[in-house]
Amino acid sequence: MKKLTFVLVVLLIGAALWIMDLRRRLHSSQMRGDMYRDISARLDRRLVEQAEPPDQPH
Repeated sequence: MKKLTFVLVVLLIGAALWIMDLRRRLHSSQMRGDMYRDISARLDRRLVEQAEPPDQPH
């Protein structure tokens, strides 16, 4: 019985560590996604600014 309890406790600790690692990876990938979205938005703005014709004098 003690051996079964020990195995279950070890499995529970392993599962908890695995879940914590998955949450850390998810957070990291979300942060990278935000970073790439920001970079993309900046590049889009630059392209739009470059594509606009210069102001014509009146």
